Order: sequence, then C-alpha cells, then structure tokens
Amino acid sequence: MGKPGPECTVCQHRERAAIELALARNVPFAALARRYKMGTDPLRRHAKNHMPPQLRAKLLAGPDLPMDLDRLRETESQSLLANIVAIRHRLFAMMDRCEEVADTAGAQRVASQLHRNFELTGKLLGDLNTGTTINNNILISPVYIEMRTELVRALRDHPEARQAVAQVLHGLESKFAEGAVIDHSYASGSAGS
Repeated sequence: MGKPGPECTVCQHRERAAIELALARNVPFAALARRYKMGTDPLRRHAKNHMPPQLRAKLLAGPDLPMDLDRLRETESQSLLANIVAIRHRLFAMMDRCEEVADTAGAQRVASQLHRNFELTGKLLGDLNTGTTINNNILISPVYIEMRTELVRALRDHPEARQAVAQVLHGLESKFAEGAVIDHSYASGSAGS
C-alpha cells in the first residue's frame, strides 16, 4: 500500500467555504494565497482534486433556500420605508440647526438631500403595491414641508419658541411616521389612533 499524502490544508482551513466559493468564481490563486496566508500549490491541488464540476456549479448557483418572494418584498419594503422616514426626520433636524445659525449654504445642502429623499420615497411608493395608502403620508407633502420651513423660519428671532415648536414637530413627525409605516390600519383609515 502506498504512503498517504499530507492532509489537504484547504480542507482543514476554517475558511474552507469562502475559499471554495472564491475558487469556483475563478479568483486567482495568488490573490487567494495572499488573502488566506497559504501557498498557491495547496489551492491548485484542492481545486483539482476536491472540487468537481458539480460542486463548482452548486457554489455559483447559491444556496437552495425556500423563499417566499412576496413576503420578503413586503418585509424589506416596510423596513426600507421606515429607514427613509427616519433619515428624513434627521434631515429636518439638520435643517432646523442650519436655520438657527443662519447657515444658508448648509440649509441648501440639507434641502437638496430632503428633495432626494422625497424623490426616492415617491419612486418607492410608486413601485410598491402593498394594499395600503401610505402615499397619503403628510410628511412627504410639499405643502407640509413648505409650512414647516416657513414656521421655523418665522420663529428665528424667538429661540425658545422655535425650539419648542421644533420639538413638537419632531414628535408629531415621529408618531406619524411610525403610524404610516407600521400601523397600516391607521393609514387605510379603518382604525384611529
């Protein structure tokens, strides 16, 4: 009987799955050798001797996960909307701070980001069909945005009143955003809050 050869260092490596995926994707041996601090010869041997075409194909195809795409789309859409609204809330707070210190350039940059946030929201809501009327969200209404901006601007010379109004607006926006994104019964008008 012949003497058994050394054990495959790739088979014993704790990052074997990642190495095999990279090999299936034809990542150069030299790059993998640097990344995983090993020689190119063990990588070549492993690819030749331990990775049949069926394994390569399966690695490239990805895992076989049973997936409810409609459920995933709904869940991800709600999460995306919630994050967009949270970012918008922070942008409004930044706008308030810029206006408090009369930073016109900063306010213009924030207004630009708000505009992009609204565009993204509009595109997203136009692509979603969740059966609710989230698109009636007052937080994306141009009239509300103009009213809010003018109200904060009008209170510029009254810092305490301005701060109090800003806190009330932030609180209401947070409550409404949570209700519009999370509580669909509120958005569709079937139950009040």
